[in-house]
Amino acid sequence: MRHRTVLLRGAVMLALSLAGCGRGTGSPPATFGPSSLSPPGGDILRNVGLSGVVYELTATGRVPIPKAYVYCEACSVETHMFNIADENGFYQFPGDVASGGGVWVTPGMPTEIYVGTSYNPNFKDPPGVTPSRRGEGYREVTIDGDTRFDIELVRR
Repeated sequence: MRHRTVLLRGAVMLALSLAGCGRGTGSPPATFGPSSLSPPGGDILRNVGLSGVVYELTATGRVPIPKAYVYCEACSVETHMFNIADENGFYQFPGDVASGGGVWVTPGMPTEIYVGTSYNPNFKDPPGVTPSRRGEGYREVTIDGDTRFDIELVRR
């Protein structure tokens, strides 16, 4: 069973990595202006971060979900950034472009992120959540400066 889980996790990570290839690749320039980098296609690498808490809503309030897998294709200079929520359910994609962070933003368009539970499979999307066009687990978030985006999941 463990072998299958590792293989499935690897296949999901590979599929997610390949899903949006072609966005902002290469090394960053030595200096950055307010818009940082701007590759063909209209995306702009901005000095902004994305963070939040993955949680379950219970009768007593929000309970963090440790080890939730959060993927942001548009985060970091090289893109395809993965993060595992800590014991408090907290995830973070840093905004410092000079250190390899930042978020590729398309003006007027939301940024897609994915939250999965490959390390904690007891959770799924809550009923009524409208996922992005990519399906279950994906969310759209508007990035306008440093952005906090908390993500609710429910028990299976």
